[in-house]
Amino acid sequence: MALAVQRSFDDLGTPLSQVTFVVLDVETTGGSPATASLTEVAAARYRGGELLGTYQTFVRPDERIPPFITALTGISDAMVADAPRSGEMLPSFLEFLGGSVVVGHNVRFDLSFLNHALESTGRDRLANATVDTLALARRLVRDMVPNCKLGTLAATLHLPHQPSHRALTDVLATGDLLHALLERAGSFGIVGLEELLDLPKMIGHPQSAKLRLTIRLPHRPGVYWFTDAAGNVLYVGKATDLHSRVRSYFSGDTRNKIGRLLRQMDAVHHRVCPGPLTASVLEGRLIRSWAPPFNQQGKLKRTDPAIVAQDQVPGVGTSVGGVPAGPEGAVAKATRPRRRGRRPTWTAVDLEQDPIELLTPFATKVSALARAQRYEDAAKVRDEAEQLRRLLGRHRRVESLKRAGRVVLLIDGEGTIELDGGLLQETGSLFDQLDGTEGVLDPAFAVNADGHDNERIIVAQWLRANADKCRILESEGSDGMYMPADRIPGLAELCGVLTSLAISELGPTVHNVDEDKMA
Repeated sequence: MALAVQRSFDDLGTPLSQVTFVVLDVETTGGSPATASLTEVAAARYRGGELLGTYQTFVRPDERIPPFITALTGISDAMVADAPRSGEMLPSFLEFLGGSVVVGHNVRFDLSFLNHALESTGRDRLANATVDTLALARRLVRDMVPNCKLGTLAATLHLPHQPSHRALTDVLATGDLLHALLERAGSFGIVGLEELLDLPKMIGHPQSAKLRLTIRLPHRPGVYWFTDAAGNVLYVGKATDLHSRVRSYFSGDTRNKIGRLLRQMDAVHHRVCPGPLTASVLEGRLIRSWAPPFNQQGKLKRTDPAIVAQDQVPGVGTSVGGVPAGPEGAVAKATRPRRRGRRPTWTAVDLEQDPIELLTPFATKVSALARAQRYEDAAKVRDEAEQLRRLLGRHRRVESLKRAGRVVLLIDGEGTIELDGGLLQETGSLFDQLDGTEGVLDPAFAVNADGHDNERIIVAQWLRANADKCRILESEGSDGMYMPADRIPGLAELCGVLTSLAISELGPTVHNVDEDKMA
């Protein structure tokens, strides 16, 4: 099967060697832009470690320069007497800055003065991405230096330029520091701008030492799985960019589950896939084959994966809030779901029935509850009906894939994909032995009908959401492949104006569990 894969620029990220950095520094008459003014602005432009140009200008402040500032910086009132005001300086500075990434040591201080000057002259604040060498130094070299002041870092790291509280010399020293820190960041696998921007959070993560496990992950779509020291699979996931996705676990997800997962993780494995559909299918197969504990937490067990409602959807034949569940008889009997324990299920036979017959008792019940001013109970029934509507839609899409037979699709960014009855067929060595596991995954995934239906659900969901990216090349079925177009009616449509008004009073629909999201 041909696999034409084109790696986009977004997949690759922005390599640091291609990023234009503008390091800047300002000198001022005080510590706050509300009471002080700029006296000097300097900047230096870098790309690929090369100095491309510099910018420096004095700025005439609105007040006299305090003597202690003159003693610190060497800038006197006489030196700035003929300098441009901040509003006159800004156009040339903004042209030099362009769309580059702004770098500074404690860059928030510099930006506070520059943004104040911009706003006071009717301009927008700077929207450039920013890198703070102070934050980077605190994460990367704090154990090597007594403090992270620019002068201390320049001396300790033997940088070519030493700061002197003058804007341009401080800029050059900060530029040296930036590149020294980038070199050190490389040991953590930081090769792109997006990773650099996240680095202060990642290095501050309690499990940051494990970032080394992500260095060799490619910027490609695929599936990844974490294993513990004994080789047990802990978690399986999919990603459009394996490198970025796995590293994101270290950059801000504060859930307890993630912390426990990273503490137990000893290795990261991956398998590159042609594209997101294949990755979704492989992820589903691995989860069902391995049942990793962190994939199962918080999920209900499914005995009929393709058709079991994941929320507790009471049967229409039961009562809610003491109100009878509609007329007893053929319709009520046909629409009453089977129960396993406390969780009801809708079988394939149930879902083949006329949607109007299935949903009408719900609409009748909502109307009765609303008339009795039992709005909370009515809202629950309304939500149950909506979940049944979603199950009906999902069931129709799965059945259409079964009937389609063999279909070959051309998918943007993924190449050609072959389906047979909605199941993804062998794609080269994709489903062969996987690193970090003991068993071999059956390429045909011939385990049971439940697994097949789960996979059809994944495929149907993806095709529904990405129909504009697909083109049918071959179709074996006489009717071709199609997703059912006839819409399943809502409650308001079934019982007219009265139910419409009642439903409008119940508030938004609540979905406690997304039934279309597979484990």
